[in-house]
Amino acid sequence: MTMTNPYNKSGCPTMLPSLVCYADILGYSQLSTKAIDSGEAETFLVTLRKALSSAYSRIREHSRDRSEDPYYGVKVFTDNIVVGYPLHRSDWDYGETELADILDTFSELQCSLAMEGFFIRGGISFGEHYMDEDIVFGDALLEAVNQDKGGGAPCISLATSAVEKVRRQLGFYGDDPNWAPHHYHLLEDSDGTIFLNYLGEAFCAFPDAGVFFEVIEAHQQHVTKGLIEYKTTPGVRAKYEWLARYHNYVCRDFTERNPISTDPDGDELYACACEEAQRLLDYTIDIESLAATPRRMSLRPIKLQR
Repeated sequence: MTMTNPYNKSGCPTMLPSLVCYADILGYSQLSTKAIDSGEAETFLVTLRKALSSAYSRIREHSRDRSEDPYYGVKVFTDNIVVGYPLHRSDWDYGETELADILDTFSELQCSLAMEGFFIRGGISFGEHYMDEDIVFGDALLEAVNQDKGGGAPCISLATSAVEKVRRQLGFYGDDPNWAPHHYHLLEDSDGTIFLNYLGEAFCAFPDAGVFFEVIEAHQQHVTKGLIEYKTTPGVRAKYEWLARYHNYVCRDFTERNPISTDPDGDELYACACEEAQRLLDYTIDIESLAATPRRMSLRPIKLQR
Protein backbone atom coordinates (compact mmCIF):
# COMPACT_ATOMS: atom_id res chain seq x y z
CA MET A 1 0.00 0.00 0.00
CA THR A 2 1.33 3.44 -0.95
CA MET A 3 1.43 5.83 2.01
CA THR A 4 0.35 9.43 1.55
CA ASN A 5 3.06 12.01 2.08
CA PRO A 6 1.61 14.60 4.53
CA TYR A 7 3.50 17.30 2.59
CA ASN A 8 2.23 16.19 -0.81
CA LYS A 9 -1.29 14.83 -0.34
CA SER A 10 -2.79 16.51 -3.38
CA GLY A 11 0.15 15.82 -5.66
CA CYS A 12 1.39 19.38 -5.22
CA PRO A 13 4.38 20.06 -2.92
CA THR A 14 3.22 22.14 0.04
CA MET A 15 5.27 23.73 2.79
CA LEU A 16 3.61 23.28 6.18
CA PRO A 17 4.29 24.69 9.66
CA SER A 18 6.15 21.80 11.27
CA LEU A 19 8.31 20.59 14.07
CA VAL A 20 11.55 19.29 12.55
CA CYS A 21 14.18 17.10 14.18
CA TYR A 22 17.56 16.55 12.59
CA ALA A 23 20.07 14.19 14.20
CA ASP A 24 23.22 12.26 13.38
CA ILE A 25 25.64 9.90 15.11
CA LEU A 26 28.40 11.60 17.08
CA GLY A 27 31.82 10.91 15.54
CA TYR A 28 30.47 8.60 12.83
CA SER A 29 33.39 9.28 10.47
CA GLN A 30 35.97 8.62 13.18
CA LEU A 31 34.20 5.44 14.29
CA SER A 32 34.11 4.18 10.71
CA THR A 33 37.75 5.05 10.02
CA LYS A 34 38.89 3.36 13.23
CA ALA A 35 36.97 0.18 12.39
CA ILE A 36 38.37 0.07 8.86
CA ASP A 37 41.97 0.78 9.92
CA SER A 38 41.84 -1.87 12.66
CA GLY A 39 40.47 -4.55 10.34
CA GLU A 40 37.11 -4.65 12.15
CA ALA A 41 35.02 -3.09 9.40
CA GLU A 42 32.64 -6.03 8.99
CA THR A 43 32.07 -6.37 12.73
CA PHE A 44 31.37 -2.65 13.01
CA LEU A 45 29.04 -2.80 10.00
CA VAL A 46 26.99 -5.63 11.52
CA THR A 47 26.65 -3.74 14.83
CA LEU A 48 25.80 -0.47 13.09
CA ARG A 49 23.25 -2.02 10.73
CA LYS A 50 21.50 -3.87 13.53
CA ALA A 51 21.28 -0.77 15.72
CA LEU A 52 20.14 1.61 12.98
CA SER A 53 17.70 -0.80 11.31
CA SER A 54 15.95 -1.42 14.62
CA ALA A 55 15.86 2.26 15.60
CA TYR A 56 14.77 3.61 12.22
CA SER A 57 12.11 0.95 11.62
CA ARG A 58 10.52 1.84 14.96
CA ILE A 59 10.36 5.51 13.94
CA ARG A 60 8.67 4.60 10.65
CA GLU A 61 6.20 2.34 12.45
CA HIS A 62 5.45 5.03 15.02
CA SER A 63 4.71 7.55 12.28
CA ARG A 64 1.54 5.61 11.43
CA ASP A 65 0.70 3.83 14.70
CA ARG A 66 -2.95 4.83 14.59
CA SER A 67 -3.50 5.50 10.90
CA GLU A 68 -2.85 4.09 7.46
CA ASP A 69 -1.26 7.40 6.47
CA PRO A 70 1.83 8.67 8.29
CA TYR A 71 1.62 11.62 10.69
CA TYR A 72 5.07 12.82 9.76
CA GLY A 73 7.77 12.44 7.12
CA VAL A 74 11.00 10.53 7.71
CA LYS A 75 14.24 10.86 5.72
CA VAL A 76 17.23 8.66 6.53
CA PHE A 77 20.75 8.48 5.15
CA THR A 78 23.02 6.16 7.17
CA ASP A 79 23.77 8.15 10.34
CA ASN A 80 21.50 11.11 9.48
CA ILE A 81 17.77 11.27 10.13
CA VAL A 82 15.25 14.05 9.53
CA VAL A 83 11.68 13.95 10.80
CA GLY A 84 9.18 16.61 9.75
CA TYR A 85 5.95 16.70 11.75
CA PRO A 86 3.23 19.06 10.46
CA LEU A 87 1.21 20.87 13.14
CA HIS A 88 -2.52 20.44 12.65
CA ARG A 89 -3.83 22.69 15.45
CA SER A 90 -0.97 25.09 16.00
CA ASP A 91 -3.19 28.05 16.88
CA TRP A 92 -5.03 25.99 19.49
CA ASP A 93 -2.39 23.95 21.34
CA TYR A 94 0.87 25.35 19.87
CA GLY A 95 1.84 21.87 18.69
CA GLU A 96 1.84 20.20 22.12
CA THR A 97 0.51 16.91 20.77
CA GLU A 98 3.07 16.75 17.95
CA LEU A 99 5.94 17.79 20.22
CA ALA A 100 5.06 15.06 22.72
CA ASP A 101 5.13 12.55 19.86
CA ILE A 102 8.53 13.80 18.63
CA LEU A 103 10.01 13.71 22.14
CA ASP A 104 8.71 10.19 22.73
CA THR A 105 10.00 8.98 19.38
CA PHE A 106 13.48 10.46 19.67
CA SER A 107 13.88 9.47 23.32
CA GLU A 108 13.38 5.89 22.22
CA LEU A 109 15.72 6.32 19.24
CA GLN A 110 18.46 8.00 21.25
CA CYS A 111 18.23 5.52 24.10
CA SER A 112 18.29 2.43 21.88
CA LEU A 113 21.35 3.69 20.00
CA ALA A 114 23.15 4.69 23.21
CA MET A 115 22.69 1.15 24.51
CA GLU A 116 24.69 0.00 21.47
CA GLY A 117 27.39 2.63 22.03
CA PHE A 118 26.18 5.13 19.43
CA PHE A 119 25.49 8.61 20.77
CA ILE A 120 23.60 11.11 18.66
CA ARG A 121 23.42 14.88 18.50
CA GLY A 122 20.85 17.06 16.82
CA GLY A 123 18.27 19.79 17.02
CA ILE A 124 14.52 20.27 17.13
CA SER A 125 13.06 23.39 15.55
CA PHE A 126 9.78 24.84 14.31
CA GLY A 127 9.04 26.56 11.00
CA GLU A 128 7.99 26.07 7.39
CA HIS A 129 9.00 22.67 6.06
CA TYR A 130 8.66 20.32 3.09
CA MET A 131 10.00 16.82 2.49
CA ASP A 132 9.55 13.89 0.14
CA GLU A 133 11.67 10.94 -1.02
CA ASP A 134 14.17 13.23 -2.72
CA ILE A 135 13.95 16.66 -1.08
CA VAL A 136 14.06 18.15 2.40
CA PHE A 137 13.58 21.91 2.43
CA GLY A 138 12.67 24.84 4.66
CA ASP A 139 13.81 27.24 7.35
CA ALA A 140 13.01 24.75 10.11
CA LEU A 141 15.51 22.27 8.64
CA LEU A 142 18.22 24.92 8.45
CA GLU A 143 17.69 25.90 12.08
CA ALA A 144 17.72 22.27 13.25
CA VAL A 145 20.94 21.56 11.31
CA ASN A 146 22.59 24.69 12.72
CA GLN A 147 21.61 23.54 16.21
CA ASP A 148 23.46 20.29 15.55
CA LYS A 149 26.53 22.03 14.11
CA GLY A 150 27.12 24.08 17.24
CA GLY A 151 29.78 21.62 18.35
CA GLY A 152 28.24 21.35 21.79
CA ALA A 153 27.15 18.47 23.96
CA PRO A 154 26.10 15.13 22.41
CA CYS A 155 22.38 15.66 22.87
CA ILE A 156 19.26 16.60 20.93
CA SER A 157 18.58 20.19 21.90
CA LEU A 158 15.76 22.60 21.20
CA ALA A 159 16.36 25.53 18.88
CA THR A 160 14.96 28.95 19.80
CA SER A 161 11.80 28.41 17.74
CA ALA A 162 11.01 25.13 19.54
CA VAL A 163 11.75 26.62 22.97
CA GLU A 164 9.19 29.33 22.23
CA LYS A 165 6.60 26.63 21.51
CA VAL A 166 7.42 24.90 24.81
CA ARG A 167 7.06 28.15 26.75
CA ARG A 168 3.61 28.71 25.28
CA GLN A 169 2.61 25.11 26.03
CA LEU A 170 3.75 25.44 29.65
CA GLY A 171 1.32 28.34 29.93
CA PHE A 172 -1.52 25.80 29.80
CA TYR A 173 -0.53 24.47 33.23
CA GLY A 174 -1.34 27.50 35.35
CA ASP A 175 0.77 28.73 38.24
CA ASP A 176 2.73 25.50 38.63
CA PRO A 177 4.10 24.39 35.24
CA ASN A 178 6.26 21.78 37.00
CA TRP A 179 3.29 19.45 36.57
CA ALA A 180 3.60 19.70 32.79
CA PRO A 181 4.66 16.47 31.03
CA HIS A 182 7.50 18.40 29.40
CA HIS A 183 9.49 18.01 32.62
CA TYR A 184 9.66 14.26 32.06
CA HIS A 185 11.23 14.56 28.62
CA LEU A 186 13.33 17.73 28.85
CA LEU A 187 16.25 18.95 30.95
CA GLU A 188 18.16 22.23 31.00
CA ASP A 189 21.95 22.35 30.68
CA SER A 190 24.18 24.73 32.63
CA ASP A 191 24.25 27.16 29.69
CA GLY A 192 20.45 27.26 29.47
CA THR A 193 20.16 24.83 26.55
CA ILE A 194 17.00 22.69 26.69
CA PHE A 195 17.70 19.09 25.67
CA LEU A 196 16.05 15.70 25.43
CA ASN A 197 16.31 13.48 28.51
CA TYR A 198 16.55 10.13 26.73
CA LEU A 199 17.58 8.19 29.84
CA GLY A 200 14.07 8.77 31.10
CA GLU A 201 13.28 5.65 29.05
CA ALA A 202 14.75 3.65 31.93
CA PHE A 203 11.87 4.83 34.13
CA CYS A 204 8.98 4.76 31.65
CA ALA A 205 7.25 1.86 33.47
CA PHE A 206 8.04 2.93 37.04
CA PRO A 207 6.83 1.92 39.59
CA ASP A 208 4.84 -1.01 38.16
CA ALA A 209 7.83 -2.57 36.36
CA GLY A 210 10.53 -0.83 38.38
CA VAL A 211 13.66 0.60 36.73
CA PHE A 212 15.09 -0.86 33.53
CA PHE A 213 18.59 -1.24 34.92
CA GLU A 214 19.82 -2.78 31.67
CA VAL A 215 19.45 0.67 30.08
CA ILE A 216 21.42 2.39 32.84
CA GLU A 217 24.11 -0.31 32.91
CA ALA A 218 24.68 -0.31 29.15
CA HIS A 219 24.86 3.50 29.13
CA GLN A 220 27.34 3.47 32.01
CA GLN A 221 29.57 0.93 30.27
CA HIS A 222 29.68 2.73 26.91
CA VAL A 223 30.31 6.16 28.45
CA THR A 224 33.07 4.76 30.69
CA LYS A 225 34.65 3.05 27.69
CA GLY A 226 34.66 6.37 25.82
CA LEU A 227 36.27 8.20 28.75
CA ILE A 228 39.10 5.67 28.76
CA GLU A 229 39.47 5.30 25.00
CA TYR A 230 39.62 9.05 24.31
CA LYS A 231 41.63 10.03 27.36
CA THR A 232 44.28 11.71 25.22
CA THR A 233 41.86 13.33 22.75
CA PRO A 234 40.50 16.37 24.61
CA GLY A 235 37.83 17.39 22.09
CA VAL A 236 36.21 13.96 21.99
CA ARG A 237 36.76 13.23 25.66
CA ALA A 238 34.83 16.39 26.60
CA LYS A 239 31.74 14.88 24.94
CA TYR A 240 32.01 11.76 27.09
CA GLU A 241 32.56 13.83 30.21
CA TRP A 242 29.29 15.61 29.45
CA LEU A 243 27.56 12.26 28.98
CA ALA A 244 28.97 11.04 32.29
CA ARG A 245 27.69 14.10 34.15
CA TYR A 246 24.31 13.72 32.50
CA HIS A 247 24.22 10.01 33.41
CA ASN A 248 25.10 10.74 37.05
CA TYR A 249 22.54 13.52 37.32
CA VAL A 250 19.74 11.26 36.06
CA CYS A 251 20.64 8.49 38.51
CA ARG A 252 20.92 10.78 41.53
CA ASP A 253 17.90 12.91 40.66
CA PHE A 254 15.65 9.87 40.33
CA THR A 255 16.71 8.42 43.68
CA GLU A 256 16.16 11.80 45.36
CA ARG A 257 12.68 12.13 43.88
CA ASN A 258 11.80 8.56 44.86
CA PRO A 259 13.29 8.05 48.35
CA ILE A 260 12.75 4.97 50.48
CA SER A 261 9.35 5.30 52.10
CA THR A 262 9.01 5.49 55.90
CA ASP A 263 5.21 5.52 55.82
CA PRO A 264 3.88 2.23 57.27
CA ASP A 265 0.54 2.83 55.54
CA GLY A 266 2.03 3.74 52.18
CA ASP A 267 1.63 1.85 48.93
CA GLU A 268 3.66 -1.34 49.24
CA LEU A 269 4.41 -1.69 45.51
CA TYR A 270 5.65 1.88 45.26
CA ALA A 271 7.73 1.49 48.44
CA CYS A 272 9.44 -1.62 47.05
CA ALA A 273 10.07 0.09 43.71
CA CYS A 274 11.64 3.10 45.44
CA GLU A 275 13.87 0.87 47.53
CA GLU A 276 15.03 -0.94 44.39
CA ALA A 277 15.57 2.39 42.61
CA GLN A 278 18.24 3.34 45.14
CA ARG A 279 20.51 0.87 43.33
CA LEU A 280 20.90 3.56 40.68
CA LEU A 281 23.59 5.09 42.87
CA ASP A 282 25.70 1.98 42.23
CA TYR A 283 25.71 2.86 38.52
CA THR A 284 27.14 6.37 38.73
CA ILE A 285 30.40 7.02 36.87
CA ASP A 286 33.49 8.04 38.81
CA ILE A 287 34.60 10.78 36.45
CA GLU A 288 37.51 11.89 38.63
CA SER A 289 39.21 8.49 38.70
CA LEU A 290 39.01 8.40 34.89
CA ALA A 291 40.12 12.01 34.46
CA ALA A 292 42.94 12.96 32.14
CA THR A 293 45.59 14.28 34.54
CA PRO A 294 49.01 15.90 33.94
CA ARG A 295 52.17 13.82 34.22
CA ARG A 296 55.89 14.35 34.25
CA MET A 297 57.41 15.24 30.91
CA SER A 298 58.37 12.25 28.76
CA LEU A 299 60.05 13.95 25.79
CA ARG A 300 62.90 11.97 24.25
CA PRO A 301 66.01 14.10 23.82
CA ILE A 302 67.62 14.62 20.45
CA LYS A 303 71.30 13.88 20.83
CA LEU A 304 73.74 16.54 19.75
CA GLN A 305 75.63 15.80 16.54
CA ARG A 306 79.33 16.61 16.87
